Amino acid sequence: MNKIKTCANNCIFCFISQLPQGLRATLYIKDDDYLESYRHGNFITLTNLSKKDLEKIIKYRIEPLHISLHSFDEKIRNKLFGNTCNIRAINSLADLDKNRIKTNIQIVLCPGINDGKDIEKTLSRLVSDFKNILSTGIVPVGITKYNKINDLIGFDKKRCLALINFIKNFKSSKKSDRNCNKIFLSDEFYIMAGMDFPEYNSYGRFYQIQNGIGKSVNFLKQADSWFEKSKVGGNYLKKRGSILVITSEYGEVILKKSLKLIKDKLKSLEKRYNVANVKILAVKNDLLGGNVKVTGLLTGKDIIESLKKENLEKFSKILIPECIFNSEGNTLDDISRAAIKSFDRKIKIIKENGFIFTKEIIQNCQL
Repeated sequence: MNKIKTCANNCIFCFISQLPQGLRATLYIKDDDYLESYRHGNFITLTNLSKKDLEKIIKYRIEPLHISLHSFDEKIRNKLFGNTCNIRAINSLADLDKNRIKTNIQIVLCPGINDGKDIEKTLSRLVSDFKNILSTGIVPVGITKYNKINDLIGFDKKRCLALINFIKNFKSSKKSDRNCNKIFLSDEFYIMAGMDFPEYNSYGRFYQIQNGIGKSVNFLKQADSWFEKSKVGGNYLKKRGSILVITSEYGEVILKKSLKLIKDKLKSLEKRYNVANVKILAVKNDLLGGNVKVTGLLTGKDIIESLKKENLEKFSKILIPECIFNSEGNTLDDISRAAIKSFDRKIKIIKENGFIFTKEIIQNCQL
Protein backbone atom coordinates (compact mmCIF):
# COMPACT_ATOMS: atom_id res chain seq x y z
CA MET A 1 0.00 0.00 0.00
CA ASN A 2 1.38 3.39 -0.99
CA LYS A 3 2.01 5.92 1.72
CA ILE A 4 -0.42 8.84 1.75
CA LYS A 5 1.07 12.11 0.55
CA THR A 6 0.93 14.71 3.29
CA CYS A 7 0.86 18.49 3.15
CA ALA A 8 4.17 20.38 3.24
CA ASN A 9 2.52 23.80 3.47
CA ASN A 10 2.11 25.88 6.59
CA CYS A 11 -1.30 27.41 5.86
CA ILE A 12 -2.25 30.08 8.36
CA PHE A 13 -5.86 28.85 8.43
CA CYS A 14 -5.02 25.12 8.70
CA PHE A 15 -7.73 23.59 10.86
CA ILE A 16 -5.52 20.68 11.90
CA SER A 17 -2.96 23.10 13.33
CA GLN A 18 -5.74 24.58 15.47
CA LEU A 19 -6.71 21.30 17.13
CA PRO A 20 -5.99 20.46 20.76
CA GLN A 21 -4.22 17.27 21.78
CA GLY A 22 -6.14 14.14 22.68
CA LEU A 23 -8.45 13.81 19.69
CA ARG A 24 -8.62 10.88 17.26
CA ALA A 25 -5.12 10.16 15.99
CA THR A 26 -6.12 10.30 12.31
CA LEU A 27 -7.28 13.92 12.68
CA TYR A 28 -3.67 15.08 12.86
CA ILE A 29 -2.74 13.66 9.44
CA LYS A 30 -2.36 16.53 6.98
CA ASP A 31 -3.53 14.65 3.91
CA ASP A 32 -2.65 16.21 0.56
CA ASP A 33 -2.94 13.14 -1.65
CA TYR A 34 -4.62 13.27 -5.06
CA LEU A 35 -5.76 9.64 -4.79
CA GLU A 36 -7.52 10.38 -1.51
CA SER A 37 -9.07 13.43 -3.17
CA TYR A 38 -10.44 11.22 -5.93
CA ARG A 39 -11.62 8.44 -3.60
CA HIS A 40 -13.06 10.44 -0.73
CA GLY A 41 -13.48 14.03 -1.91
CA ASN A 42 -10.65 15.41 0.25
CA PHE A 43 -9.42 18.84 -0.80
CA ILE A 44 -5.78 19.03 -1.87
CA THR A 45 -3.49 21.94 -2.74
CA LEU A 46 -1.61 20.48 -5.77
CA THR A 47 1.59 21.96 -4.30
CA ASN A 48 3.25 18.55 -3.97
CA LEU A 49 2.42 17.14 -7.41
CA SER A 50 5.34 15.93 -9.46
CA LYS A 51 5.43 15.81 -13.25
CA LYS A 52 4.90 12.05 -12.98
CA ASP A 53 1.84 12.59 -10.80
CA LEU A 54 0.31 14.96 -13.34
CA GLU A 55 0.95 12.55 -16.18
CA LYS A 56 -0.66 9.72 -14.23
CA ILE A 57 -3.75 11.78 -13.36
CA ILE A 58 -4.21 12.76 -17.00
CA LYS A 59 -3.45 9.31 -18.43
CA TYR A 60 -5.79 7.41 -16.13
CA ARG A 61 -8.45 10.14 -15.93
CA ILE A 62 -8.34 10.39 -12.15
CA GLU A 63 -11.26 12.76 -11.72
CA PRO A 64 -12.94 14.68 -10.33
CA LEU A 65 -10.28 16.10 -8.03
CA HIS A 66 -11.07 18.51 -5.21
CA ILE A 67 -8.69 21.46 -5.12
CA SER A 68 -8.04 24.07 -2.44
CA LEU A 69 -7.19 27.21 -4.42
CA HIS A 70 -7.97 30.26 -2.23
CA SER A 71 -6.34 32.86 -4.53
CA PHE A 72 -4.33 33.37 -7.71
CA ASP A 73 -2.37 36.31 -6.34
CA GLU A 74 1.21 35.26 -5.54
CA LYS A 75 1.67 37.50 -2.49
CA ILE A 76 -1.66 36.50 -1.00
CA ARG A 77 -1.00 32.83 -1.68
CA ASN A 78 2.39 33.09 0.00
CA LYS A 79 0.71 34.49 3.09
CA LEU A 80 -2.08 31.91 3.08
CA PHE A 81 0.10 28.89 2.33
CA GLY A 82 2.96 30.00 4.56
CA ASN A 83 5.62 29.48 1.88
CA THR A 84 6.90 30.82 -1.43
CA CYS A 85 6.84 27.61 -3.46
CA ASN A 86 3.08 27.19 -3.80
CA ILE A 87 2.61 28.97 -7.11
CA ARG A 88 3.40 25.85 -9.13
CA ALA A 89 0.00 24.55 -8.06
CA ILE A 90 -1.59 27.17 -10.35
CA ASN A 91 0.32 25.77 -13.30
CA SER A 92 -0.72 22.24 -12.33
CA LEU A 93 -4.37 23.27 -12.16
CA ALA A 94 -4.07 24.87 -15.61
CA ASP A 95 -2.51 21.67 -16.99
CA LEU A 96 -5.27 19.54 -15.53
CA ASP A 97 -7.95 21.80 -16.95
CA LYS A 98 -6.29 21.92 -20.36
CA ASN A 99 -6.39 18.12 -20.40
CA ARG A 100 -10.08 18.12 -19.47
CA ILE A 101 -9.66 16.79 -15.93
CA LYS A 102 -12.75 17.77 -13.96
CA THR A 103 -12.23 19.57 -10.65
CA ASN A 104 -14.17 21.05 -7.76
CA ILE A 105 -12.57 24.19 -6.34
CA GLN A 106 -12.60 25.33 -2.73
CA ILE A 107 -11.84 28.85 -1.55
CA VAL A 108 -11.40 29.31 2.19
CA LEU A 109 -12.27 32.96 2.61
CA CYS A 110 -10.30 34.91 5.21
CA PRO A 111 -11.57 38.46 5.88
CA GLY A 112 -8.93 41.07 5.16
CA ILE A 113 -6.73 38.65 3.22
CA ASN A 114 -8.34 37.03 0.18
CA ASP A 115 -11.77 38.66 0.19
CA GLY A 116 -12.73 42.00 -1.38
CA LYS A 117 -10.97 42.69 -4.66
CA ASP A 118 -9.01 39.45 -4.50
CA ILE A 119 -12.05 37.14 -4.44
CA GLU A 120 -13.44 39.08 -7.38
CA LYS A 121 -10.19 38.57 -9.33
CA THR A 122 -10.08 34.90 -8.35
CA LEU A 123 -13.63 34.19 -9.48
CA SER A 124 -13.21 36.21 -12.68
CA ARG A 125 -10.19 34.16 -13.65
CA LEU A 126 -11.85 30.87 -12.79
CA VAL A 127 -14.85 31.78 -14.92
CA SER A 128 -12.86 33.01 -17.92
CA ASP A 129 -9.76 30.79 -18.01
CA PHE A 130 -10.95 27.36 -16.88
CA LYS A 131 -13.39 25.15 -18.75
CA ASN A 132 -13.56 21.94 -16.71
CA ILE A 133 -14.46 23.15 -13.23
CA LEU A 134 -17.60 21.46 -11.92
CA SER A 135 -18.07 23.79 -8.96
CA THR A 136 -16.40 26.55 -6.97
CA GLY A 137 -17.29 26.54 -3.29
CA ILE A 138 -16.55 29.46 -0.97
CA VAL A 139 -16.38 28.60 2.74
CA PRO A 140 -15.64 30.81 5.77
CA VAL A 141 -12.37 30.34 7.61
CA GLY A 142 -12.77 28.07 10.62
CA ILE A 143 -11.15 29.38 13.79
CA THR A 144 -10.89 27.36 17.01
CA LYS A 145 -9.99 28.78 20.40
CA TYR A 146 -6.50 27.33 19.92
CA ASN A 147 -5.73 29.56 16.93
CA LYS A 148 -2.53 31.60 17.35
CA ILE A 149 -2.64 33.59 14.10
CA ASN A 150 -3.78 37.13 14.87
CA ASP A 151 -4.47 37.90 11.21
CA LEU A 152 -7.31 35.40 11.17
CA ILE A 153 -10.71 36.87 11.89
CA GLY A 154 -14.10 35.29 11.43
CA PHE A 155 -17.17 36.37 9.51
CA ASP A 156 -19.94 38.32 11.19
CA LYS A 157 -23.44 39.13 9.93
CA LYS A 158 -22.34 42.32 8.17
CA ARG A 159 -19.53 40.59 6.27
CA CYS A 160 -21.81 37.70 5.33
CA LEU A 161 -24.48 40.02 3.95
CA ALA A 162 -21.87 41.89 1.93
CA LEU A 163 -20.45 38.67 0.52
CA ILE A 164 -23.88 37.29 -0.42
CA ASN A 165 -24.73 40.52 -2.23
CA PHE A 166 -21.36 40.55 -3.97
CA ILE A 167 -21.81 37.00 -5.28
CA LYS A 168 -25.33 37.84 -6.46
CA ASN A 169 -24.08 40.92 -8.33
CA PHE A 170 -21.05 39.08 -9.69
CA LYS A 171 -23.21 36.35 -11.17
CA SER A 172 -25.61 38.91 -12.58
CA SER A 173 -22.81 40.83 -14.27
CA LYS A 174 -21.52 37.67 -15.95
CA LYS A 175 -24.81 35.85 -16.48
CA SER A 176 -23.90 35.14 -20.09
CA ASP A 177 -21.16 32.83 -18.86
CA ARG A 178 -22.61 29.55 -17.59
CA ASN A 179 -19.56 29.01 -15.37
CA CYS A 180 -20.99 31.64 -13.03
CA ASN A 181 -23.75 29.23 -12.10
CA LYS A 182 -21.09 26.93 -10.66
CA ILE A 183 -20.12 29.37 -7.89
CA PHE A 184 -21.63 28.62 -4.49
CA LEU A 185 -21.44 29.91 -0.93
CA SER A 186 -21.48 27.53 2.01
CA ASP A 187 -24.62 27.34 4.11
CA GLU A 188 -22.88 29.02 7.05
CA PHE A 189 -22.87 32.40 5.29
CA TYR A 190 -26.66 32.37 4.91
CA ILE A 191 -27.18 31.17 8.47
CA MET A 192 -24.92 33.90 9.89
CA ALA A 193 -26.58 36.51 7.68
CA GLY A 194 -30.06 35.38 8.69
CA MET A 195 -31.03 35.02 5.03
CA ASP A 196 -32.94 32.35 3.14
CA PHE A 197 -30.91 29.78 1.25
CA PRO A 198 -30.89 29.79 -2.56
CA GLU A 199 -33.45 27.61 -4.35
CA TYR A 200 -32.83 23.85 -4.34
CA ASN A 201 -32.47 23.67 -8.13
CA SER A 202 -29.77 26.36 -8.13
CA TYR A 203 -27.28 23.90 -6.59
CA GLY A 204 -27.23 21.67 -9.65
CA ARG A 205 -25.73 18.30 -8.77
CA PHE A 206 -24.66 19.34 -5.26
CA TYR A 207 -21.01 18.62 -6.00
CA GLN A 208 -19.85 20.08 -2.69
CA ILE A 209 -22.62 19.00 -0.33
CA GLN A 210 -20.04 17.35 1.94
CA ASN A 211 -18.34 20.73 2.14
CA GLY A 212 -21.48 22.25 3.65
CA ILE A 213 -22.74 23.71 0.38
CA GLY A 214 -26.43 23.05 -0.22
CA LYS A 215 -26.63 20.62 2.68
CA SER A 216 -29.33 22.60 4.48
CA VAL A 217 -31.52 23.01 1.39
CA ASN A 218 -31.16 19.31 0.69
CA PHE A 219 -32.19 18.45 4.27
CA LEU A 220 -35.31 20.59 3.95
CA LYS A 221 -36.09 19.03 0.57
CA GLN A 222 -35.77 15.58 2.13
CA ALA A 223 -38.10 16.61 4.96
CA ASP A 224 -40.67 17.78 2.44
CA SER A 225 -40.34 14.57 0.42
CA TRP A 226 -41.57 12.51 3.37
CA PHE A 227 -45.07 13.85 2.78
CA GLU A 228 -44.88 12.91 -0.90
CA LYS A 229 -43.75 9.35 -0.25
CA SER A 230 -45.62 8.55 2.95
CA LYS A 231 -49.13 8.78 4.26
CA VAL A 232 -50.04 10.51 7.49
CA GLY A 233 -52.26 8.02 9.27
CA GLY A 234 -55.51 9.07 10.92
CA ASN A 235 -57.12 12.44 11.33
CA TYR A 236 -55.94 12.79 14.90
CA LEU A 237 -52.26 12.86 15.70
CA LYS A 238 -51.54 12.56 19.38
CA LYS A 239 -48.18 12.88 21.01
CA ARG A 240 -46.58 9.76 22.41
CA GLY A 241 -44.02 11.68 24.36
CA SER A 242 -41.49 14.43 24.05
CA ILE A 243 -38.47 14.19 21.76
CA LEU A 244 -35.06 15.68 22.45
CA VAL A 245 -33.02 16.41 19.33
CA ILE A 246 -29.29 16.99 19.67
CA THR A 247 -27.68 19.31 17.15
CA SER A 248 -25.18 22.16 16.80
CA GLU A 249 -25.71 25.92 16.94
CA TYR A 250 -26.00 26.10 13.14
CA GLY A 251 -27.97 22.86 13.01
CA GLU A 252 -30.59 24.38 15.29
CA VAL A 253 -31.51 26.88 12.56
CA ILE A 254 -32.18 24.10 10.04
CA LEU A 255 -34.10 21.87 12.43
CA LYS A 256 -36.37 24.76 13.44
CA LYS A 257 -37.09 25.36 9.76
CA SER A 258 -37.81 21.64 9.38
CA LEU A 259 -40.24 21.60 12.30
CA LYS A 260 -42.08 24.58 10.84
CA LEU A 261 -42.26 22.78 7.51
CA ILE A 262 -43.72 19.69 9.22
CA LYS A 263 -46.33 21.76 11.06
CA ASP A 264 -47.32 23.65 7.92
CA LYS A 265 -47.62 20.44 5.92
CA LEU A 266 -49.82 18.79 8.51
CA LYS A 267 -51.97 21.89 8.70
CA SER A 268 -52.40 21.94 4.93
CA LEU A 269 -53.54 18.31 5.10
CA GLU A 270 -56.14 19.35 7.68
CA LYS A 271 -54.72 16.99 10.27
CA ARG A 272 -54.95 17.55 13.97
CA TYR A 273 -51.46 17.30 15.29
CA ASN A 274 -49.13 18.10 18.11
CA VAL A 275 -45.47 18.42 17.25
CA ALA A 276 -44.74 21.11 19.81
CA ASN A 277 -43.31 18.42 22.10
CA VAL A 278 -39.97 18.50 20.29
CA LYS A 279 -37.06 20.16 22.04
CA ILE A 280 -34.02 21.06 19.98
CA LEU A 281 -30.88 21.13 22.08
CA ALA A 282 -28.14 23.16 20.41
CA VAL A 283 -24.86 21.92 21.87
CA LYS A 284 -22.10 24.49 22.04
CA ASN A 285 -18.71 23.22 20.90
CA ASP A 286 -16.77 24.05 24.07
CA LEU A 287 -13.89 21.73 23.21
CA LEU A 288 -12.97 23.52 19.97
CA GLY A 289 -14.58 26.90 20.70
CA GLY A 290 -14.08 29.82 18.32
CA ASN A 291 -16.55 29.92 15.46
CA VAL A 292 -16.93 26.14 15.21
CA LYS A 293 -20.70 25.65 15.15
CA VAL A 294 -21.39 22.89 12.61
CA THR A 295 -22.94 19.58 13.61
CA GLY A 296 -20.28 17.29 12.17
CA LEU A 297 -17.65 18.73 14.51
CA LEU A 298 -19.58 18.21 17.74
CA THR A 299 -17.65 16.26 20.34
CA GLY A 300 -18.83 13.40 22.51
CA LYS A 301 -17.84 15.15 25.73
CA ASP A 302 -19.81 18.30 24.89
CA ILE A 303 -22.88 16.24 24.00
CA ILE A 304 -22.72 14.21 27.21
CA GLU A 305 -22.21 17.31 29.34
CA SER A 306 -25.25 18.93 27.69
CA LEU A 307 -27.36 15.82 28.30
CA LYS A 308 -26.41 15.85 31.97
CA LYS A 309 -28.11 19.24 32.33
CA GLU A 310 -31.42 17.95 30.94
CA ASN A 311 -34.21 16.10 32.72
CA LEU A 312 -34.09 13.11 30.41
CA GLU A 313 -36.98 11.33 32.14
CA LYS A 314 -39.52 13.52 30.34
CA PHE A 315 -38.32 12.48 26.89
CA SER A 316 -39.46 9.29 25.17
CA LYS A 317 -36.77 9.58 22.51
CA ILE A 318 -33.38 11.28 22.25
CA LEU A 319 -32.12 11.75 18.69
CA ILE A 320 -28.40 12.17 18.00
CA PRO A 321 -27.00 12.76 14.48
CA GLU A 322 -24.82 10.01 13.05
CA CYS A 323 -22.51 12.53 11.34
CA ILE A 324 -20.62 13.13 14.61
CA PHE A 325 -19.03 9.67 14.23
CA ASN A 326 -16.37 8.51 11.79
CA SER A 327 -16.55 5.20 9.92
CA GLU A 328 -15.16 3.41 12.98
CA GLY A 329 -17.92 4.86 15.15
CA ASN A 330 -15.92 7.39 17.16
CA THR A 331 -16.42 11.11 17.77
CA LEU A 332 -13.67 13.72 17.28
CA ASP A 333 -12.61 13.25 20.89
CA ASP A 334 -12.55 9.47 20.46
CA ILE A 335 -15.74 8.62 22.34
CA SER A 336 -17.39 5.56 20.86
CA ARG A 337 -20.88 5.24 19.49
CA ALA A 338 -21.57 2.56 22.10
CA ALA A 339 -20.47 4.88 24.91
CA ILE A 340 -22.82 7.61 23.71
CA LYS A 341 -25.74 5.18 23.46
CA SER A 342 -25.06 3.74 26.91
CA PHE A 343 -25.61 7.15 28.49
CA ASP A 344 -29.37 6.71 28.16
CA ARG A 345 -31.43 3.81 26.78
CA LYS A 346 -33.70 6.23 24.86
CA ILE A 347 -30.86 7.54 22.70
CA LYS A 348 -31.30 6.80 19.02
CA ILE A 349 -28.61 7.66 16.50
CA ILE A 350 -30.03 8.68 13.12
CA LYS A 351 -28.58 9.80 9.83
CA GLU A 352 -28.44 13.53 9.17
CA ASN A 353 -31.30 13.24 6.73
CA GLY A 354 -34.48 15.32 6.50
CA PHE A 355 -36.65 12.38 5.44
CA ILE A 356 -35.56 10.31 8.45
CA PHE A 357 -35.90 13.29 10.80
CA THR A 358 -39.48 13.92 9.66
CA LYS A 359 -40.33 10.23 10.00
CA GLU A 360 -39.07 10.23 13.60
CA ILE A 361 -41.12 13.31 14.45
CA ILE A 362 -44.32 12.09 12.80
CA GLN A 363 -44.04 8.61 14.33
CA ASN A 364 -43.91 10.18 17.75
CA CYS A 365 -47.16 12.05 17.09
CA GLN A 366 -49.24 9.30 15.50
CA LEU A 367 -51.81 7.13 17.29
